[in-house]
Amino acid sequence: MFKPCDTRTDTELGEETYVRVYFDEDGRALPDRPHRSGPVPPLAAELAEHLPGWSVQPCPLNPGRDLVELSERLWGGGPPPWDSVSAPHTALALAGPGGERFLAVRPRPGHELQVRSALPDDDPDCRLGAVKPPHRIVFRADATPATVAADIRDRLAPGYRQAVWHARTNAFTYAAEGLQQLSPAYIPEPGSSWGRHGEVGGFESEADRNRAAWRYITTLTDQGPHLVAGIRAAIRLEDRLDPSVAADLGRLPATEYALARLAEVRQAWQGAMAAIVGTSPEAGRTRARAERLRNQEAWETAAPLRDGPLPALAAHVGPRIALPVPDREQQIKAAMARTGRPRGDVSVTPAPPAPPPAGVPRRTR
Repeated sequence: MFKPCDTRTDTELGEETYVRVYFDEDGRALPDRPHRSGPVPPLAAELAEHLPGWSVQPCPLNPGRDLVELSERLWGGGPPPWDSVSAPHTALALAGPGGERFLAVRPRPGHELQVRSALPDDDPDCRLGAVKPPHRIVFRADATPATVAADIRDRLAPGYRQAVWHARTNAFTYAAEGLQQLSPAYIPEPGSSWGRHGEVGGFESEADRNRAAWRYITTLTDQGPHLVAGIRAAIRLEDRLDPSVAADLGRLPATEYALARLAEVRQAWQGAMAAIVGTSPEAGRTRARAERLRNQEAWETAAPLRDGPLPALAAHVGPRIALPVPDREQQIKAAMARTGRPRGDVSVTPAPPAPPPAGVPRRTR
């Protein structure tokens, strides 16, 4: 990232304007070409046909920005089979219904097809470094789309869901523990001498403590809704009958409310910051005051999350996350089958005619 330094900086571009410049492996600047939509490769349509519910989209492959961003999307698996100048022949982005993200890349025409894990689209702070994604699969050049789709769905997707779930759980647990450690931090009484009462791990004021907590609260706000949704989807009847699990499930609504309030606090703060313009001292003081109010409200709102049930519940349902994502149509059919009536069948089968009463002669031809 570079900040332009010329006579236009303070007038046309503004003080906070930066320019992203890409370099190749030899340090030469690359052109920042816009994304251009190209023709859809036949492989994309064929994979989409065998992966119902998935999105299969070709990736832009212009030298420079496109290829650098494509490399940044990879999650583990070693260096990519391309660089910032030489593009692969084909690159497809696959997104599954369970949050799966993969890149299918063919380095050269007629070469093998590599399918590798990609970073979750919605989360840059998932503590992914401590979790290994499923290893890539290399398919022969003559592998059929049906074979590729089956291995993606049955081999890669479960491991990916499990890895992302562990990463989200780790991130949330780490942030919750961070708030727990801040809770008993020493804060001197107003008017007391910090130098005389200072302690390791203490803060000069509540505002300083709340500012340190914000980075943890941001992680909780980002990861919490994913964990809640996964827990709600994976919970079973026997969990509600298990006293140890049922107690945590009973605290889940308070957790959901706290997460929703934190999201509102962050959104309101972002809106307020966007409305404050200029670089005057008064604008700076207004921004600082808005940040202090944000930190104070967030600290109080996050109280149910410091020692909340999400880490334990996430660990409890963790083994189920790798199970196949149920198809909605199949779920409906199964539910209707349990009621004893097939879906869509609303007709009533007429009862067989009752036999004539005894002693009544039958009419015959």
